[in-house]
Amino acid sequence: MSETVDRLLRRAGSIRLAVSRIDASARVPRRQGYKLGLRGALTALVLGTVVLTALLIHLFWSIAARRNVGDVVGQLNRQIVESIHHELHGVLDDASSMEEAVRSIFFQGTIKVTDEGKREFVFLALLRSQPSLSWISLGFPDGGFFGSRKASDTEIDMIEVKWDAATGSARQRTDYYTPEVGDIMFNNREFEPSTYNATEQRWYRRAVEQKAPGWSRISNFPGSHRQAIGISTPLIVDDRFVAVINVVIDLARLSQFLSTLAVGKSGTAVVLDRNGNVMASPDPGAIERQQNGETPTLRSLSQGDSLLRTVGEYLGRGSMELAALSETRQVEFASPEDGREYFLTFAPLSFDDWVVATVVPASDFLATIERNAKLLLAALGLLTLVIACLAILAANRLIGAPLLRIVGQLKHIESFELDAITRMSSPLRELDNLSAALTQMSRGLASFQKYIPTALVRTLVARGVEARPGGRQQVLTVLFTDIVGFTGLSERLGDAIVPVLSDYLELASAAISTRNGTIDKFIGDAVMAFWGAPTPNDRHAVDACAAALEFRRRLSRHSTDSAVPLRMRVGINTGPMLVGNIGSSERLSYTVIGDAVNVASRLEAVNKRYGTEILIGEDTRAAAGDVILVRRLDWVAVYGRTQGLAVYELLGMADHGALRQPEWVTAYEAGLDAYARRDWSGAAELFESAIAIRGDDLPSQIFVERCRKYLASPPPEDWTAVSILAEK
Repeated sequence: MSETVDRLLRRAGSIRLAVSRIDASARVPRRQGYKLGLRGALTALVLGTVVLTALLIHLFWSIAARRNVGDVVGQLNRQIVESIHHELHGVLDDASSMEEAVRSIFFQGTIKVTDEGKREFVFLALLRSQPSLSWISLGFPDGGFFGSRKASDTEIDMIEVKWDAATGSARQRTDYYTPEVGDIMFNNREFEPSTYNATEQRWYRRAVEQKAPGWSRISNFPGSHRQAIGISTPLIVDDRFVAVINVVIDLARLSQFLSTLAVGKSGTAVVLDRNGNVMASPDPGAIERQQNGETPTLRSLSQGDSLLRTVGEYLGRGSMELAALSETRQVEFASPEDGREYFLTFAPLSFDDWVVATVVPASDFLATIERNAKLLLAALGLLTLVIACLAILAANRLIGAPLLRIVGQLKHIESFELDAITRMSSPLRELDNLSAALTQMSRGLASFQKYIPTALVRTLVARGVEARPGGRQQVLTVLFTDIVGFTGLSERLGDAIVPVLSDYLELASAAISTRNGTIDKFIGDAVMAFWGAPTPNDRHAVDACAAALEFRRRLSRHSTDSAVPLRMRVGINTGPMLVGNIGSSERLSYTVIGDAVNVASRLEAVNKRYGTEILIGEDTRAAAGDVILVRRLDWVAVYGRTQGLAVYELLGMADHGALRQPEWVTAYEAGLDAYARRDWSGAAELFESAIAIRGDDLPSQIFVERCRKYLASPPPEDWTAVSILAEK
């Protein structure tokens, strides 16, 4: 039988090899009508060729379009840089011109520096005439300050700070004006203490030290802390230094200009210094920070602007140093934040080492390309659709549907559902021969199905267990059972024993399979089964006990209606055992071996000695726990072992406490305890009490006889309550 199991496992595990052999056999000439060749039916090649051609056209077109996009982006960025450069230098030139005009007015003596009325009128007129300028001011050697500030588009302020040398304090005067068409209206005047000292400002010190016009970063003015740049120059009148002229431009005005600049469809531009600080940005947050005297950074602005965040991400990678940038550089960058691609350009400006950076989403330019690509793909798709429909219909009818049916039949073979295999006719020679070979294979396998445990083989194949020697140690539960008095019964019935034995084995198989057991083998009237492999089962001990009880119930019902009543004996044990394919490379059996298996076999035989039907070992009792109802029968050293173990008689399933231990079991187990203590008379009384409660009980009678024997002739001092069995 093990040889047939091995053969079936090898066949089930080698279906692919069989299929390849079938294909080879399909080439053998047969006397049949002409069959269409498989290669001639593969119209899918046509579809694949058309699709591949369409993809190649699309690929080459996309590559060429992307290269052109790079050129377009470069031209756009050059125009943007030129626009920003032109605007910046236009504003700078306005400031320089205004600075020179103010210097000329005082130098030529048109008005005197000390003439406050005319000085104020000139500053108001000049500032009003230049919308791009924010301040026109004078800083005096005594720390005083006088300037005109464009507070907004509807307000111009005149601010003067005078220092009192005697007290060392300063007072600030602020006059508020509202420009009107052709005139300017005075609104209000305020006085307040001040600590502003012009000589301590960077723009003042630079002009004094360099004695020439020059630019400075400014963020501190009376009543204002806006970020700005200013051009300052010393004012020399009659060869005497009298003041420093300073003309200022708010950086917020440059930012407002950038907000009006179109950079592609959705791009942006930002002006940075060589340290990465933002000098001008269209971001509203940048304008607000500059007006509040703060220097915005890419990190602070990137939280609300994904385009500026992309610039910061690229610079943060260290791929480019702004301090070393000497020429325009254009890169394509994929943002790790959103995964989108961007075109970035960095170009130096010829002012204070500033750099203009532009960022444009690639989708601004690629959207048209992608739209055209979709149109192209749609046209190609429409062209291939007709071909695809024809090819798919033909391929499905000739190849697809038959192959799916063959795959289904292969799955039936894999699961040993051989009755589901039917002959399939196909116009393709190879598929027709394949179906014929599968039908022949199923007939060959069907001849073995009755000789082997089909469920076991199906499980092994499903779990990918190969048919080769090998195994591993596992804690499992094993069961042995046979028919009481089978030898005499077979001698009496002769050939008529076969249907009786078949009914018996059918009942055993049903009970074991119902409780998730694996039938190992039939040996005459004996049945060997185990739980926990090949399918894992944490309740293997409980299921084995339940299967034994179920078998006893089925056999009892069967014997009631049968002319040949049968009784069975069962031994169950739990423990570590070797499970796997045991045997040689030519002949295998999926089974269990080990000491725990031998103990289960011996327990089945022990039933005969005590007149019981189902005995379990102490490990099974421990593993099943309170789920089962048992009687502790004896301490036994089975044949071949010197160490005793507790043996239990399985009475039933506890069913969550629905069944409780009978009184006779309590009396019997109390008798066992007294017996172990050498209390022979007390033990005998308890065993007789168990007999009185239950009625006929062979184990109790056996122990009563032992107690009487030991009362008459006590055993030696080293006696133990272990019964040593001298036969199997």
